[in-house]
Amino acid sequence: MRLRTTAVALAGALALTLPAGAQAFADDGQAFNYVFLKDGERQLAQISDVTEGKCHKLAVTDGAVQEIANDTDMVALLFDNATCSGEPVVAAGPGEKAGDITAVAVAFEQGEHAEQGEHADGAVMPGSDADEDEDLFDKAFSAVG
Repeated sequence: MRLRTTAVALAGALALTLPAGAQAFADDGQAFNYVFLKDGERQLAQISDVTEGKCHKLAVTDGAVQEIANDTDMVALLFDNATCSGEPVVAAGPGEKAGDITAVAVAFEQGEHAEQGEHADGAVMPGSDADEDEDLFDKAFSAVG
């Protein structure tokens, strides 16, 4: 009887301390978060290594990124190729969010960033309204901070 009680108490303690869902993302103030579809289901992903100049391949297979949130102090440059070469398709400054992007890789750099809500070519990014009440990241990452 004592063993069963101990096992139940241990299982309960583990359930309370283990992170779940979006809470599993570490929030050290330096993370690039993004949402994409995989097999028709929304997937949340995060890049926390924001070393300047390092190219990170995104987990997307078709390049369709539903939304990004650049929660770093760096400029995030999104590219339509896996080597981060050429002109970025989107430049997102610190704290900026954007949606409906076609990109497969991201690199980070210090310095001045594009005006909020603009593509690298100057076109307005869809879903870049920072005041939008129904923002996907406010819902998905509310536990992160």
